[in-house]
Amino acid sequence: MKKLFISCLLLLINSFSFAYAAEVKVAAVEFNPTAKDVEGNIRKIVEAVTTASENGAKLMVLPEFSVTGFGFVPTNPNDLDTIPGRATAAIEKVTQKYNSYVVVGMYEKDLVTGLIHNSAALVGPKGLVGKYRKNQLPAGDYNVAAPGNLGFPVFDTDIGKIAILICFDDSRLQSLLIPSLRNADILAMPIGSDMMPKFEKMSNGNHSTISNIATLAQWTGMSVVASNQTGLISIPSFGLVDQFTGGSTIWDNNGKQLSHSKVSTWTKPLPPETIYATFDTDNKSEQKAFWLKHRRPELYQVYNLYKAPIDPAANNTQNQISALLIQYEPSDGNIEANAKKVDSLIENNQNVFNLAVLPFNSFLGHVKLNKNTIQQYAESLNGKSYTLAANLAKKYRTYLLFSMPEVSEGKYYETAILFDFNGKQAGIYRKSHLNDAEQSWASAGNNLPIFNTSDLGRIAVMLNDEVRIPELAEVYALNRADLILIPAAYDGKQYGSPVNIPKGLVPDASNRGMNIWFDIAKYSQAFTLVSNYHREGNKEFERSAAYSLVPEEGYYPPNIAPNKEIAHQVIFTTHTNNTLWINQQSLVVGRRYDLATPLTLDMQSPCFKEWQTNSTSRELCKAE
Repeated sequence: MKKLFISCLLLLINSFSFAYAAEVKVAAVEFNPTAKDVEGNIRKIVEAVTTASENGAKLMVLPEFSVTGFGFVPTNPNDLDTIPGRATAAIEKVTQKYNSYVVVGMYEKDLVTGLIHNSAALVGPKGLVGKYRKNQLPAGDYNVAAPGNLGFPVFDTDIGKIAILICFDDSRLQSLLIPSLRNADILAMPIGSDMMPKFEKMSNGNHSTISNIATLAQWTGMSVVASNQTGLISIPSFGLVDQFTGGSTIWDNNGKQLSHSKVSTWTKPLPPETIYATFDTDNKSEQKAFWLKHRRPELYQVYNLYKAPIDPAANNTQNQISALLIQYEPSDGNIEANAKKVDSLIENNQNVFNLAVLPFNSFLGHVKLNKNTIQQYAESLNGKSYTLAANLAKKYRTYLLFSMPEVSEGKYYETAILFDFNGKQAGIYRKSHLNDAEQSWASAGNNLPIFNTSDLGRIAVMLNDEVRIPELAEVYALNRADLILIPAAYDGKQYGSPVNIPKGLVPDASNRGMNIWFDIAKYSQAFTLVSNYHREGNKEFERSAAYSLVPEEGYYPPNIAPNKEIAHQVIFTTHTNNTLWINQQSLVVGRRYDLATPLTLDMQSPCFKEWQTNSTSRELCKAE
């Protein structure tokens, strides 16, 4: 009886400890360092993390360069720190006392190689847990720091698996996907996001990481703690006073914004503040589960190729695009009626256009396809629906993208066909990433083609919920797509959410649309056109829209269709402005292709499992 009582007591204690461990209070600790005052910065950091710890925070994230200051010029060795070093030793006293973790950024001197790295240390209750060295360096780091050489480590702690990225690392999607593949629960992001006035020479290099990361937590399935500097900060090495935006933010792994600090401006610079939120680590990401289940790494091998500095696939032709995004309410299953409605919507447009994009299963509407109904609705190429679409392209002398369930040689596919202005087939794409329902009746396509057209440039296609596979955006960028066309049947419920960047970080015109579509354009650096069905009461983020290359800068905000049936026209020119912080050439040339291999490994292979298990190792497959 006594043994039974003790067993029950232990079980009860364990259940309580598990429930306690599932909730983790975190803090983004804004901090403005003073250049060349490492000792003073360390004292202030200790004060800040002590206060946050006393307020119950178990993980605290400070900004980039908190220890050493921003824009450092290495003239005095004491202006640098090491890891482990002075800062980690001082912080360790706090983390030991409060059983907490701190992520802090600095310029790190490697005592073995003599190299300087833009680094962040993770310090915990037992001292230094590990460090991360920034892999994607912007121009401001070139004269000081060497690229990271530790890969993308994920540190296993008693509050969850913690990954670290630093500011501009977010400019390449692979930097976020690799830690997520290593099962990171929490992404800690020390950031130094500024907003230079446009008369400053360096202003076109501005990249607002703190606004960029706002749309990514859900897509990548990690909770994010992002901490930024704030207010007016003197950077003597650059000879300027810069304005850091603040706006530090905490998101859960389903993309919900839990907390954010006030946004600082030139006219209203604000002091640093500490914000708090609580993560439920038992709350899993539905998007991440979908992504991991349906991703197909065998199709992503281009990740491993060196595509710089000259890529023969790149197209720099400036093409004028005037596209119609067909948004209509279908009569489900009535092919003739739906084709007629599409025709009338196109006919009502009085302006010149050279491309029309139709929704997913363009003339079927919301028919639920399964193994019992597919025979009724699937058609061969050159069948009724195909011919109706081809005739529309020919009638209006336009390129037209249409999709349908296809039957070919006894197999069924979800298929998109691009017609040219003569109604001839210019490209065919069979959906390569099938969802669970589609897998019950359809076969997957096995390639990711780019359609090379002389009039529109290079065109890629994602079909409906394939947007949930983030790698597709980068694969299409590496294969130099100019346009990504997305026929959709999106109801706003299963995935995705409205863009929700803390107000004031970007122009209101850019703080719109659906977060995944918004991100696809950024991370492919290809104009992304979405055609979605209309429903009564459609919310703005569900509607057909054109998404541009740098929407968070405010130059090319999303162009979203009104809430009605319409052939919504969007007009733009490809390859016209390569002066901003990123473009497709820069994205491809500056990418750390040497770190991308995990994205291309079979997830059931011993190599991948070894890499996942040894989550802080830079090496792959040592045992083989």
